[in-house]
Amino acid sequence: MVVKAILLFLYGLLLSAVIGVIAAAFLILEGAMTGLVWTSDNQVIQTILIIAGSVILYYLLKRWPELPQTAHDSISELKANQTIDYQDVFYNLLITLVILILGAGVGPEAALLSTIISLSIWQADNLRYFYFHYDELKELSIKTALAQLLNPFKYRQRYDETKAVKIPTIVRLKKLLYLVFIINGLVAFSILLKQTDQPSFILKLGQSHWQLAQLKILPVLVIGSYLLALACKVIYNFFCQFMNKINLSLMTRVFLGALGIIIVMWIEPDLLFSGQHSLHLLIGAWSNKSPLFLTGMAILKLALLAWCLNFNWRGGDIFPITFATMTLGFAAAAVLPQYDNLFVVTIVATAVMSELSSPIVAGIFLLFFFPLNLSPIIVLVAALFFLKNKYMPKLNLKINNEV
Repeated sequence: MVVKAILLFLYGLLLSAVIGVIAAAFLILEGAMTGLVWTSDNQVIQTILIIAGSVILYYLLKRWPELPQTAHDSISELKANQTIDYQDVFYNLLITLVILILGAGVGPEAALLSTIISLSIWQADNLRYFYFHYDELKELSIKTALAQLLNPFKYRQRYDETKAVKIPTIVRLKKLLYLVFIINGLVAFSILLKQTDQPSFILKLGQSHWQLAQLKILPVLVIGSYLLALACKVIYNFFCQFMNKINLSLMTRVFLGALGIIIVMWIEPDLLFSGQHSLHLLIGAWSNKSPLFLTGMAILKLALLAWCLNFNWRGGDIFPITFATMTLGFAAAAVLPQYDNLFVVTIVATAVMSELSSPIVAGIFLLFFFPLNLSPIIVLVAALFFLKNKYMPKLNLKINNEV
């Protein structure tokens, strides 16, 4: 039993490392191919490439109409079936790759999280096969046993509640092992990204010297941000309902999505892609822009996100919403120069993102970008919206969260 447990543990480490490597390889490939597609600064050439790429996307979506999947899709499938069909996981990444490298205003996190969830079920199925067929594997030669264990899809065992081990100590051990495997996958993911010098999506926005006296502006900013975010959600839901009533063909939807990307490319190319590598604009090229310009850019960014999501250019919304909400925060800070700059940005970004995405996502995600002394403000604002969602559900207009 000891040998079996050790081998099972080592097998799990190997599989979790493979998942981490696949996730990192996807981001590396996305960055490399994006650089190739957008090498030219000629907007006519870029327009031609987007149109050509949309043709490829159309044929991919025609072949796999249910893709690309998001984490929400994967979790829903897991809840419904107690398992996930992970056979299409690489097609999911391929379609997402095409969408991302063509400049769509969506993020990679939706496909990545969906892939990780799917491959985690794949890992569990492989470990389950090892556990229940260990005696058979022992009788095989090392070469044959390894060939079976390293086969990506053939030798695995799906979850069966009647066969599941329910001994409390083993269940607790399984949870601990899964935690170790998650950490191991994250380590493999981080090492590969670091070794290939991938740009970090985390950007520190500077230092804050806010004072307690400035808290008087917090209620005003929170209410104003909430009303603005609510207006965005009402418009988004109206747009979704309108588009759902129009029976457009897949080809029309894909090319309308491409048209939106092309228009934004001609108006303001910095708004293309997810926004994760464009945050530097807020403390660089856009630092002296007017509040009206910044507000316009934030609204256009959200409009591109909504446009892409509704016309089959699906992806994550966390990074685009982060960019848009921070841009709105800097617009508000420009209107209120008497207050600490990042103090205002923090309140507005957290409030708007809490309403458009979720308080938990906003509360955790934004902590990475702001200085430590603003953490209590982020937590406070996110907590206010969490309580609002809990006790005022009727005011919650749902937005399609694609992650």
